Amino acid sequence: MGSTSLDALYPIRRAASLFPERGVKGPDASVAYRDMPGRIEGWVYWLESLGVGKGDVFAVADVNSVRFMELVYATARIGAIILPVNFRLPPLVLEEILREADPKILAYSSPFSELARLWPRSVELPPTITGRAWSREEFYGDPDAVFVLLYTSGTTGRPKGVLYTQAKMLQGGLSIAHQLGMHETNAKLSSRDTILSLIPMFHILSWGSVFIAPYIGARLVFTAKFDPVEVSGILRKEATWFNAVPTMLAMILQALDDELPGVKALIGGSPLPKKLWNLAKKRGIRISMIYGATDMLATAISIETDHTRGDDLRLVVHPVPGAEVRVVRPDGSPAKPGEMGEILYRSPWMPEGYYKNPEKTREAFRDGWFHTGDVGVMREDGGIMVLDRLKDAVKSGGEWIPTSVLESIISEVSGVEMVAVIPVPDEKWGERPAALYTGTASPDDIRRHLEGAVEQGRIAKWWIPDYIVRVEELPLTSTGKINKRLLREKWTEIVGGKGP
Repeated sequence: MGSTSLDALYPIRRAASLFPERGVKGPDASVAYRDMPGRIEGWVYWLESLGVGKGDVFAVADVNSVRFMELVYATARIGAIILPVNFRLPPLVLEEILREADPKILAYSSPFSELARLWPRSVELPPTITGRAWSREEFYGDPDAVFVLLYTSGTTGRPKGVLYTQAKMLQGGLSIAHQLGMHETNAKLSSRDTILSLIPMFHILSWGSVFIAPYIGARLVFTAKFDPVEVSGILRKEATWFNAVPTMLAMILQALDDELPGVKALIGGSPLPKKLWNLAKKRGIRISMIYGATDMLATAISIETDHTRGDDLRLVVHPVPGAEVRVVRPDGSPAKPGEMGEILYRSPWMPEGYYKNPEKTREAFRDGWFHTGDVGVMREDGGIMVLDRLKDAVKSGGEWIPTSVLESIISEVSGVEMVAVIPVPDEKWGERPAALYTGTASPDDIRRHLEGAVEQGRIAKWWIPDYIVRVEELPLTSTGKINKRLLREKWTEIVGGKGP
């Protein structure tokens, strides 16, 4: 194969030998690892019958399922490029993505039949596949072949595509397993666990779960959709470990009517408010935080170090094996420990740039580093406190106000369900913070709580938002995070034409 790197099929070869009786359960099937290679070969035969070959883009619109996982591996087996379709994006945006990616085939499951109208070369996925004979000697992919085309969720603009080879995708996924397996952390992961992967496949292949589970020999469970009541039942009966974004965690905790001692969770996508952290701990759920993105894969996960323990694991994440991070000032010079700046990142699996987007590539990939657009603080032990997106942080009078800190404090107020703090224009200061929230608490309740936080030294007085507005609902992105870009765009409308 001309490479010493591992190909994408390695985890399945490993699981079929070491953990043959364990496997994957989804809404469509339950399959033992020993049987998965034969089923993958069945999907290879199906793909080839459609004319999908090496280097072709193959788009898939499906819920998390055993079928989808097997298609990921079948695509690697023939050297094609899989494009997991984010079916939560608006149709016009999806159509743009499909035109750019130009897939040979768009395969969809029955719930997404409407997507067939967006692409002329579409076919409905069969509900299952007939397995075929497989040979261990031939069950390999090409580590250097381009394997996955992922698109960002578009929270800061039009979604951008990123290409990863088999080796890079596998390295990025397995860095999570290594960090969680080698170090002491709340979401410790081992072959004895049953993983419930709640992150959609279109988001970094369910955060790499399709590789992590077979690699370590863990059982893997998928659900067709995120139903908090169903999820809480699975956690009570069989799953010991799950991944989710904070909004999902909040809904799971709301659906729970008892404790879940021993359950572990990997939470990411946005900072976790202290209120949610404490409620999860009260219910027996132990949480580790992960920091990463479509254009970075895994970057950092909270672990115990000589400097970081206890509640610090909510705030500080540490680079996974192979990844490096630094924090820089606006002029590019290194920030001191404790000083806010932009987070830069690099790793062996870092992509070369954005797909068919040289302008955005030049902006973000410079001098061997990826400029994340995130505001953070470096700790003495090399851990990172991720505070905000640069576009979400408030720059008032030339100084940064991290909105995640304000959101965490506001979430402590009884009656606050969800909260988002955004920058809004201000003639004097350039920008000022505005807090929007759902729930029964009053704006005065929130303001008094923030004033108390000032007295306790937790925040500066000038950080208190100029506007505190209760709304009926907060819009979410396709990955379940609050859509702050939309809130900024509709700010004047939200305050009834009386913008700042």
